[in-house]
Amino acid sequence: MMNTGSMMNKPLKPEEVEAYKEAFDHFDWTKSGTIPHGELQYAMRRAGQNPTDVEVQDMINQIDDGTGTLDFQDFLQVMGEKVGEIDIEIHFKDTFRVFSKDPDGCIPANELKFVLMHLPGKIAGKEIEEMIKTVDKNGDGKISYSEFRVMMGGFPLIIPNDKFAQAKKLKEDEEKEMQLEKERAKKRETYEYKG
Repeated sequence: MMNTGSMMNKPLKPEEVEAYKEAFDHFDWTKSGTIPHGELQYAMRRAGQNPTDVEVQDMINQIDDGTGTLDFQDFLQVMGEKVGEIDIEIHFKDTFRVFSKDPDGCIPANELKFVLMHLPGKIAGKEIEEMIKTVDKNGDGKISYSEFRVMMGGFPLIIPNDKFAQAKKLKEDEEKEMQLEKERAKKRETYEYKG
């Protein structure tokens, strides 16, 4: 079995360990101190997590020692990593909220550039421009939450291309309509002024 001390994201609280032990023991039917790989997802759900099949298979691949089972230390490792992922997502969201002040729920690229230029360690303006260009996939000059996650090193949130295209078209149509309305209002003002 694997050594978990160096791989866990943060120390678990005693009450967390106790809850995880209870969940683990529920699936240790032979009382051998191990559970089959096939029970990992169920044990994790009992412990309050809801991993996908793919996530569980990735975890098994990381801890598999060829026995087809995992012991409680392996289970603690998996749970610690899963809980750490949640903490990272919360960190991404909290950090994003600090900068996201516009009504669209995005960070204006120029605001992000300003902040990055004033950080200790000085990032070159060209590097910042390149970074923003890389993450601003739709080129709207705003950093969405999904783009921000990628910039911070997170996995991209997957948005199907057809949905992205629909959203972009809808936004463009709304902007055109707003522009037309402004032009109509200006014409009305001009007409009323002359009349």
